[in-house]
Amino acid sequence: MPRESFIPLKHPLSLRYFFEVAKAGSFRKASEQVHVAASAINRHVKYLEEEMGAPLFERGRGREGLRLTAAGEILLHRVKRAMAELGAAYTEVDSLRGLKRGTVNFGVNEGIWRDVLPGVLTEFRRNHPGIDYHVVAANSPRLVDMVLADEVDFAVAFNPTPHEGLAFATRHSIGACVMAPRNHPLASYRSVLLSDCAQYELVMPDESLALRATLDKMFSQAGVAPRAVLTTNSYEVMRSAAEAGIGIAILTQQLFDPTSASSPVVYVPLRDSGISPQVLACCIRRGRTLSIASTAMIKEISAALEARLAPG
Repeated sequence: MPRESFIPLKHPLSLRYFFEVAKAGSFRKASEQVHVAASAINRHVKYLEEEMGAPLFERGRGREGLRLTAAGEILLHRVKRAMAELGAAYTEVDSLRGLKRGTVNFGVNEGIWRDVLPGVLTEFRRNHPGIDYHVVAANSPRLVDMVLADEVDFAVAFNPTPHEGLAFATRHSIGACVMAPRNHPLASYRSVLLSDCAQYELVMPDESLALRATLDKMFSQAGVAPRAVLTTNSYEVMRSAAEAGIGIAILTQQLFDPTSASSPVVYVPLRDSGISPQVLACCIRRGRTLSIASTAMIKEISAALEARLAPG
């Protein structure tokens, strides 16, 4: 009689807790993630170790007190593969429902969300009212990590970190611009150089935002020392500060309508030959099969970006 292809566990929940501990790096952090007492998680992991016949973690003391054993590494690899297969099954079942039900889970940079996606979702919900959404706002490196780990279906991000496992559903080159109040001296310019901005106070992102590294490189190449009157970790704060006249802001996402008469600011193109265009891309994990709903959403986002970025 052939051997069964699976081993029925006495405590199947133990696998989930093992995975959470391995991912978090400690029983305490796993407890906070799943809202289960650390002692209960530890007990389940011990059950699993008894069934496997081998220790899965090296339990030491201090900050580096918990590490996977060789057996734990093997089990974690297999659990991840099983979870990926289960995720694929959910996707296939979701596809059977078409666009009537389901959840689109995606990530986005904060600035893109404000200026592009609310309108896209409004139209998409009008056509497909049964679809729900889970949106994660994060910086580009974090979004790429989430895409590669299948934590989101896709992500729309500026300057995504290149990776062999990353594919682009759509990709655009974006010019930089200066955001200034309508009464600012630069507001009347048709275009500006970085050197034109040197005499004015700037609203700048701090080091937690990917935009800061881009701006630092731009200023360094142009030999310009910016006068930062305000730094922040929020694009919303940058924009509201520029609107209030606290300083001008340099943005690498020229997705806005510079001719809107109702806007308190204008967006003046930045034309420095030494500044490379920025990349705006919709990222997916290479080889991943997305649900019908996520695929349809990507098409809507791509169409909206095409319309927004079209010349003239």
